[in-house]
Amino acid sequence: MIGTAISGTLFRYFGGRYAAWILASGIGLTIVVSLIQAVELARRSSNKQMAEDVSILNLVLLNIPTVIEMTLPIMMIIGSMVCFESWNRTNEFIVSRGFGKSIWSVLSPVVFVSCLVGVVYVSIINPIGSVTSRHYESLMNSIVGQTEQRLSVSADGIWLRDEHPNGRLIIHGKMLEVDMSSIVRPVVYKFDEEANLVLRIKANSMQLTDSGWVIEDGRAWNREGILVEKGSMMLPSNLGILDLGLSSEPPNTIAIYSLPTFIALLERAGLPALEHRLHFHRLLAMPLLLVGLAMISARVTLTNMVRGRRARLFTRGMILAVSVTLFSHFMQVLGESLRLPVVLAAWAPALCVAVTGTIMLARMDEA
Repeated sequence: MIGTAISGTLFRYFGGRYAAWILASGIGLTIVVSLIQAVELARRSSNKQMAEDVSILNLVLLNIPTVIEMTLPIMMIIGSMVCFESWNRTNEFIVSRGFGKSIWSVLSPVVFVSCLVGVVYVSIINPIGSVTSRHYESLMNSIVGQTEQRLSVSADGIWLRDEHPNGRLIIHGKMLEVDMSSIVRPVVYKFDEEANLVLRIKANSMQLTDSGWVIEDGRAWNREGILVEKGSMMLPSNLGILDLGLSSEPPNTIAIYSLPTFIALLERAGLPALEHRLHFHRLLAMPLLLVGLAMISARVTLTNMVRGRRARLFTRGMILAVSVTLFSHFMQVLGESLRLPVVLAAWAPALCVAVTGTIMLARMDEA
């Protein structure tokens, strides 16, 4: 009974202390990075005319969720190492081990809090950030004078599939104009329910509306190559204007709850969904990555150092942060180039960090 009470007290105490340090490091790092971005935004917009309702502060606030995503692993490393260093100075860790508890029991609140931070980010901050990121990108485009992105899927144009109850459309075009939901110089292959080619249609452009595809000045040939229709045409569609417009949006502007459905829609339409799938699995792996970083930080910090403690701590933290960042970027490049499966490329950094942290703590517990 006494052991259980001690365990509960230590769990709450260490968990609260650890969460406070993580929160403090997160706030500090976010403020520093946001200030740097504010200076850069002020420099870029100095020669641009901004709208009255747009300000540097507004842009910085909108970009905070993106800053949190970018700095979250570094935030975890800094907060963990500073927290464990304070435990070293006060001998709290050594006293806790003196109760006969294993290192896993003492660090269980650390694992719980780090996993909770990842879950909170994925389930709450990411959906909020998807909305603010889209608004931020829109305002930045208006400031720097850029137009909406035009998506060109391949060197010779785009390929798009559009399935509906009465058959299927396979559309080839030179370019997808996202802002107008239109395709330039399309060639449409219309199939019936039994996958037989019915018509081949050529036009200068076609636009997606709420009623379907609208083709102006098109020409249609049947399977025998005979011209059967000429002029304006209307074709049914299973796609929505919003879905087609979002096809060129970066993955961070889509909330994690909407990503699976959106990825399925892109793949059904024949549009590339590689970056979106990679981003989705990296978000799912985030809690595991943070747990692994917390365990490695514990191993490199909770040691008996006398001389140069702070210098060594800083050096180890920098090496750890740079190593994890480079490895994650390397795996992302391999995934985007299809040299590795997307799931493996997204989960490999988190799995490697977690396994490494587990092994390092296990060896520390045996020592």
